[in-house]
Amino acid sequence: MKETTSSPEGVPPATSPSRWPIVGIVLAYAAWGVFWGAWGALLPAVKEATGSGERELGLALLGVAVGAMPAMLLFGPWVDRLRNRALPLTLAAFAVAVVPLGLVTSPWALGIALVFVGATSGALDIALNARIASLEAAMGHKLFNMAHAAFPIAVVFASTGAGLGRQLALPVPLLISVMALLVFLTVPANLARLPVPAHKDSAPKERPHGASLLLSLGLLGAAVHLVENAVEQWSALYLETVLGAPPVLGGTGPAVYMGSLFCGRLVAQKLATRIDGRTQLSLAGVSAAAGLLLVLTATQPVVALVGFAVAGLGMAGGVPTVFSMTTEITEPSAHGAAIARVTLLAYLGYLISPPLCGAIAHLWGLRATWGMLAGAGAVLAVAAFALPRLQPRVVAS
Repeated sequence: MKETTSSPEGVPPATSPSRWPIVGIVLAYAAWGVFWGAWGALLPAVKEATGSGERELGLALLGVAVGAMPAMLLFGPWVDRLRNRALPLTLAAFAVAVVPLGLVTSPWALGIALVFVGATSGALDIALNARIASLEAAMGHKLFNMAHAAFPIAVVFASTGAGLGRQLALPVPLLISVMALLVFLTVPANLARLPVPAHKDSAPKERPHGASLLLSLGLLGAAVHLVENAVEQWSALYLETVLGAPPVLGGTGPAVYMGSLFCGRLVAQKLATRIDGRTQLSLAGVSAAAGLLLVLTATQPVVALVGFAVAGLGMAGGVPTVFSMTTEITEPSAHGAAIARVTLLAYLGYLISPPLCGAIAHLWGLRATWGMLAGAGAVLAVAAFALPRLQPRVVAS
């Protein structure tokens, strides 16, 4: 049986909605994941091409954050103005911005190029989530988990494909140009016009304490990103240096986690209308704590991989749920600005994770790092229940 609820005022549901816009947003997320998955695998070749040392490369990579953070802050209101044009424009801009990465020949040029990549990627992040919110309102389906599921699986395949490309000695400019082309080819799939919310006096009022709720959601998103980034960056090193795994097994740590994110988000998509957002966030924290405690106490690599899989399955719904709740507490005409604020706060988790985990590992070892991250999961599990139980504006079949 299919349940329905009324759409937000001014955003009438489509009478016979096409599935093409949903396909378009999934393809856009996948193309975005293809770039970032392949980029990590291509970094050694880029380092060599630019003549960068570890210090120079680290400084150049900061360009992503330097570009992304102001773009996230400034582009949110523009998403609300551009509406249907926001995603096609940011996809095209991102595709153009990544091309110079294959042409740079010095560390400073790489840093400048990454500022533009970071800025366009940050704007694309906002536009993608705002588009999902518009699709949910127009079609009456929960879509955040399904759309976000495309990213991790694309990362897994793209990193493998880029590694194969390097093994075959394919030129880096060619590989990056192919990625740029894949991103650009998703533009036509996202040109469909969706209903634009009308500004009416009778529109629903902003929820009480909306600003504090957005702050809370942003901080919870930062906790999720803190854990996710740590597993992506440190799992292979832990498996090899602490548990003695061979490189071929150690390299599966990030892949196992990303695969678990993909599977977990498909499950979360099915449960999106059965479990409220705060419960989903709490379950994400419990899963992260349980999985990472298993990693912490593991003496065999396979046991640690099981721990990463458990953490990934539960954490999968964390970020999509944060954005879904963000759109539920704000009016459709302000989704872009709200998503931008939450994204900016959540992004702090990514920025804090590497130096924090590195410092703890340096002082007390990598096992202590997993203990800290398990504690962060436990805090997330408890803190999520400080959020109100929200009534979703849309429900799925």
